[in-house]
Amino acid sequence: MHILIIRPGAIGDSLLTFPVIQALRAQYDDPHITFVGNAAVLPLALALGLVEEVGDYGDLRWSELFSAEGIHTPELRKQLQQTELAICWLRDLDGIVEHNLRLAGVKRVIVAHGRPPEGRRIHVVDYLAETVGVQNVGAACNAQCIAPLSVHENDGRNALGIALHPNDRYIAIHPGSGGAQKCWPAASFVAVIEHLWQRGYPILLLAGHADHERVSGIQSSLSSPPEPGMLEVLIDGPLVVVAEHLQQCSCYLGNDSGITHLAAMLGIPTIALFGPSDPVTWRPLGPHVEVIQERVLAQLPVNMVIESILRRL
Repeated sequence: MHILIIRPGAIGDSLLTFPVIQALRAQYDDPHITFVGNAAVLPLALALGLVEEVGDYGDLRWSELFSAEGIHTPELRKQLQQTELAICWLRDLDGIVEHNLRLAGVKRVIVAHGRPPEGRRIHVVDYLAETVGVQNVGAACNAQCIAPLSVHENDGRNALGIALHPNDRYIAIHPGSGGAQKCWPAASFVAVIEHLWQRGYPILLLAGHADHERVSGIQSSLSSPPEPGMLEVLIDGPLVVVAEHLQQCSCYLGNDSGITHLAAMLGIPTIALFGPSDPVTWRPLGPHVEVIQERVLAQLPVNMVIESILRRL
């Protein structure tokens, strides 16, 4: 059964399709799934064994989905002729994507918006599952994490030179997110880090492409340099590497972000800080997740977050 799944969007949007893909794998006999989406997520989808092939949605050939002239790239046409089911979670108001896929030879096409309609309070994973006829995916993801990655060992270090040892009590912190209104103040993260150091917990600080300035500010705001082994910083790590390191941590703290969704899905005890986003729709899914919401995140007390972390350890 050849299945093509197309899901444009940010890292978090792509990660939230993973439980649905896993459910689809269980529903079909001998599925061969191709996932087209955010380039940063593709190696992780392969490493988790969720899909057999991947494609970068940023590749120009996928723009032919929206072409009034149809799909003409020979390689893409050949791929679509072998596709029995195409699932597209994207906007297709005039129906041209569905028309072009059927014209190219896809036997069955499902096109649906990538998020629930405005006013409908349903978790995005359950909504996506509903569009393809799969049920109880969100509940299953809350009960059990997705398959763990095999950690690549190389004298305790990976290609980026970061060493995390399984017996250490690292707490992972990702202080960034896709929007400023979704971020707890940097000073609050500094206070948490310093309190955890006082209790002997080392920190793994994570930074994506948009977080450099924020993480640099946190490091410069620390009242004293960390003692040896108490702070590791992973900047712009590929998601597979980030996932491997998260699996070696005892707890995770982060804002409403893609990395927070990843930590939760991997089964890491996760504390997710939510501001204006609705947790009913966007909360991370996983067996050990706590959401703390304060509409104006600057008003969220540091002590409340610290107490939540300590309860998880």
